[in-house]
Amino acid sequence: MVLHTLARSRSAWAPLVESRISARQFHASISRSLHEVPNLIYKEEFEAKGIAGFLSKESYDIAYNKNMAFLVDRLNKATKGSDHENSTTKQLVLSFARNPSMAAVFSAASMAHNTHFFFDSLSPSLDTNSLDNYPLLKEALIKSFGSIDTLWRTMLTTANAMTGPGFVWLVQAKQRSTSAAGNTSSLPEYRILTTYNAGTPYPEAIYRQQGVDQSTAIGYNGSAGSFGSTSARGRDTPKLPPGTELITPALCVSTWEHCYLPEYGVDGKAKYLIEWWKSINWGAVDNRVEKRQKLGDNNVFDKGPSV
Repeated sequence: MVLHTLARSRSAWAPLVESRISARQFHASISRSLHEVPNLIYKEEFEAKGIAGFLSKESYDIAYNKNMAFLVDRLNKATKGSDHENSTTKQLVLSFARNPSMAAVFSAASMAHNTHFFFDSLSPSLDTNSLDNYPLLKEALIKSFGSIDTLWRTMLTTANAMTGPGFVWLVQAKQRSTSAAGNTSSLPEYRILTTYNAGTPYPEAIYRQQGVDQSTAIGYNGSAGSFGSTSARGRDTPKLPPGTELITPALCVSTWEHCYLPEYGVDGKAKYLIEWWKSINWGAVDNRVEKRQKLGDNNVFDKGPSV
């Protein structure tokens, strides 16, 4: 059963707490009998007023509520009565990334996961959750891209140039770095990657990342039969391919038409992306990534709470 409405709490803090719990259940490891449309951090504000300067409440209702209800309904029908009906969307994505017979389940789970991730990164006000409030995050982004302006231009140009629907992601990458003294530490950096259609950014499911538009790609690098990553033999190999970079998704923007057509029109994708950047909840981004803290002469990394 799809949950269309969620009870409102009397406590001023309850919506934020409940939304974080629901998001963890949707993405992480808590089991339940049926998938539901999860709460957003600012669900009540979005439904009452829309997303200020970005989407009206009518456009938000189409892009999130109606779209997610459709995806969750598909997911429930596909997993009902199976061993997977209690699995979360992320568990389904990682489990079926290399199983062609479960492509429908993978696609519904990945789209639901990505869509929730996108909308849970938005703020209801242009004046709150500024990147300036998170200096460690801002410093790390500047070190990775040279400036925030470069990050902005790169993400928006990449998203606007996509010839098909999908998502553009800002991800935190962890590389192994050895100091002159021989000490090894994890130094987080940031990257931008694209996923088309229902592709996923998670490296454990890299075979279904769908980082290129298949309608314009040249050649075929898939596999069939007894060999390749999607064969029975391939699905039994380790999920993380050798040399794969470990990443943590931090932020994404959807380039699916149903997100921008109602508000911005056929030729309004660039405007949609510009307004999206102004509506980012950098507090949510900061909570998802590891942050550097300086203690004396040493740098340590303290992982913030998951969203």
